[in-house]
Formats: sequence, C-alpha cells, structure tokens
Amino acid sequence: MISVIVPVYNVEKYLEECIESIINQTHSDIEIILVDDGSTDNSGALCDEYAGKDSRIRVIHKENGGLSDARNCGMRAAKGEIISFVDSDDYLSPFFLEVMYEAMMNGNCDIVALKSACEFWDGDICSELSTCENDYKVKYCSTIEATRQMFYMKILTGAPFKLYKKYILNGIEFPYGYYYEDVATTYKAFLAGKKAAIVEANIYAYRKRMDSIIRQKFSEKKLSALKIFDEVINNQKVQEAGLLQAAKMRVYSMLFSVFLQVPENNRRLQKIIWEKLKTVRLDVIQDNSGLVRRKNKYAAIMSFLGMDIANYFGKKLGQKGTIIR
Repeated sequence: MISVIVPVYNVEKYLEECIESIINQTHSDIEIILVDDGSTDNSGALCDEYAGKDSRIRVIHKENGGLSDARNCGMRAAKGEIISFVDSDDYLSPFFLEVMYEAMMNGNCDIVALKSACEFWDGDICSELSTCENDYKVKYCSTIEATRQMFYMKILTGAPFKLYKKYILNGIEFPYGYYYEDVATTYKAFLAGKKAAIVEANIYAYRKRMDSIIRQKFSEKKLSALKIFDEVINNQKVQEAGLLQAAKMRVYSMLFSVFLQVPENNRRLQKIIWEKLKTVRLDVIQDNSGLVRRKNKYAAIMSFLGMDIANYFGKKLGQKGTIIR
C-alpha cells in the first residue's frame, strides 16, 4: 500500500482538484492522509467531507506548525510500506502512482524520482499532463548518482514528485520552522537507500503561485538557508559518497537566491550571506562536471566584481517567475 500524505493549510481554492486527482489514481491500493495544519478557511471541512465519501482517506486536524510539521505528522501516521507526498495546491495525472510504482517494483528500487514536473501558473490550465499510461521513460541508477543529479538540479529536489520505501525515511524528519526544508531533507532519504529510478513523464502538475512562501517578500525565516548550507556540505554521508562538490552547487544556488531577495537597505544581512557564498564560489567556477547550471557559474564569476554588482546583475537575470526547487 502507498500512503499519500497531503499537508493542507488554507487551500480551499485548490483542495478538491488535488484530492480528486489522488482518489482517481489507477493504482488504487492507497491510503490518503490529509493533514489539516490548523486551516482557518474551509479546508478542514472539505477534508472531512471527502473522508466521509472515501474510506481510504484519513484526516488529521492539528494546530498550525508549518509544512515540515504537517509532513512529519503524516509520516508518523502512515501505514503503507511506500510513502508519497503531494502538495495540496498541485494535482496528479491518473497514472502518477502506477508509473512510479511500476518503476520501483521493476527495478527493486528504494526511491523513485520524477525528473521534472508540469509547471503552470495559478489561473492557467496545465495542458501537458500525460493521457497515456505508457508515455514515460525510466533510468535506473544508484542512489548516490541520483543524489548527484538532484544536487545539480537535473531532477527535482522537492519532497513531492517521488515514491519512497518507508524504511529509508526512518529517523528522518523535515526540520521544524525551516524554509527550503526539502533541500535540507530529501538528499538524506536518497542516501539511506541503494537503488533509484529516475522517471521522465508528464504526470505531476506543479502550480506556481506568486504568494507561495518562496516567492513572498524576504523575511528572516529565509535565513534558515544559512543553516542548511552548512548542514548539507558538512554531512558525513555526503562527503563519504563523494558528493561534496555537487552539494556545494545546490546550496550555492539556494543561498544566492536568498541573497537577491534581501532588501538593499539591509546591508548587515547581505554581508552575512555574501561571506557564506564566497566560501564556495571558486568551487562553482572550477566545476568541470558539465552539470553546473550556467547561471550559477555566471553568478559566481560576477561575485568577483563585488557584492553590489553581483546583486544588481543577479536581479536583472533573476528568478522571478521560475520554479525554485
């Protein structure tokens, strides 16, 4: 059985579409855990309404603790041997679980990851979702290689878009109160397994919202990226797996994005982040793997012209409107 965990917080506008897409999966041996994280709109009532219609749905109502806390709560409650996360403003192709499950079983994998999602702006229609269950490609590899691909952002970092054997999540929790919690966590699950599958298919609809946490105006909560930066590159398993260089690429990309969001009049925070970025900029420039994103190399090169110039050109070439994974 697959346990599908859906954190829910004030998403009544999107929730029915999300739940319906999970209910209607062609792989039906599932439980759906809706974690109402203290919603103040009609989301909690909608969850209860769906639980009354489908016996596979369980609802957990809890005080607001944030996305990480809701996911952790769902994992503790999960009864399935396989875990999947779905964000409550996204939705799935009917074949999402079937395709991912078959890839997991056929390759005897511990984790299956989508290479990319079908991105669409809120208010638009996602027209790219696959209507054919056989329209996909699978590549099998070690979890170390899959982690390398993820650090270089060749596959998605986010906790959704994946299937996990439950045992590889043992002892792993999403960090409470962090932003960029997926960057802090997902690689740990990968490195707890041995074999991975990377699936190329249009089976997950990712909704881009300008009011999402990552795209909101800067708040000091985003400084959790500084802690994540250190935690990832100092992780012993990352180092033992020979992934330090790749890890530096991922955290550089994350932290440079935060740097560009800091208000220009907050020189203190700009300098704190800047000094951290400087510790790995040479690694970014000298990386010859062929996997580094060009804009990351450009950002690292520009940094030698000074903080203000790098900030100016970084914003000119910025990430507004792109998916930050």
